[in-house]
Amino acid sequence: MLNKAVIDLRVLKENATAVKGLLPNSTKLCAVVKADAYGHGAEECANALYKIADCFAVALVEEGIKLRLSGIDNEILVLSPVYPFDLENLVRYNLTATIFSLEDAILLCHQAKRQGKRARAHVKFNCGMNRQGIDTTTELENIFKEFSGDKWLDICGMYGHLSNPQNKNSLKREQNKFLLANNCVKRYNNKAICHLSSSGGVIEGAFFDMVRVGILLYGYTPYKTDAIDVKPIMKIYAPIIRERNLKKGDSALYGTCRAKADQKINLVRYGYADGLFRRATIGQFNNRCMDVTAVTDIKKENGFFVVLSSAKDLADKYGTISYEILVKSAVRAEKIYLR
Repeated sequence: MLNKAVIDLRVLKENATAVKGLLPNSTKLCAVVKADAYGHGAEECANALYKIADCFAVALVEEGIKLRLSGIDNEILVLSPVYPFDLENLVRYNLTATIFSLEDAILLCHQAKRQGKRARAHVKFNCGMNRQGIDTTTELENIFKEFSGDKWLDICGMYGHLSNPQNKNSLKREQNKFLLANNCVKRYNNKAICHLSSSGGVIEGAFFDMVRVGILLYGYTPYKTDAIDVKPIMKIYAPIIRERNLKKGDSALYGTCRAKADQKINLVRYGYADGLFRRATIGQFNNRCMDVTAVTDIKKENGFFVVLSSAKDLADKYGTISYEILVKSAVRAEKIYLR
């Protein structure tokens, strides 16, 4: 029997509606469903959001293909760079590429001509994150100028990414740089979709033509805020194997922890192969095994141990972020969807 990940698609749609409530009517919503929708199941989540989201974003071409095969016909933006071995499928499955140079655009255009289909692309612009993207408006202008009205390649958008949206100075500096890029792009294509913000930028009100929202959809904020109320959409449950009584000085599982007094532990069929970290944390006795955890703080629902009800609470225990908990915690669980 697999662990159970219960995912409430009704709450997912409520969260998406709450996000749209923050946006101007003219601003589109791009739902980020990369990394299997942050561990929640990309195909199911995308189909649940089909009538709410204007488009979807994935990291890999393979993720985009899965959405197409599941029936998604909205625009799908692939956020990773263009690789030569991805070009054929980018065009074949009508995925919107991200390009980082004039050379990327030329390669994509050649592939589109080869297939006799017009390709689509957004240009990534570096606003200060210094991770990926074109660095200057001159380079940006060269690309849009070169492919303006091109028969085989429609460069229909441009986007950036905020490095620290909760910092007002950083937000202002990067937003101003993006605004210059936006103005440059609109001179060549006034219908181009320009987008800067992920969930943090949405909270701060940096909207432009579209926003790319991930973590807010799944019920978490990237940092503490009162700007929006969203609810977690997933709980994870694991079966309890047995209860064991330890005497003072006894150990159990791997590690150096010993009982400081007579105590009871519960062995749960959830280990580090199921996604969460090996090392012990609050409510856990010693390190996890690959398939078993000894817990001292037993939270049960319907006879199952509640592995996850709040990714934020677990993230705080492990000294990480909700994103990392979500993408890992249900890797060996059966996903059950509430509609």
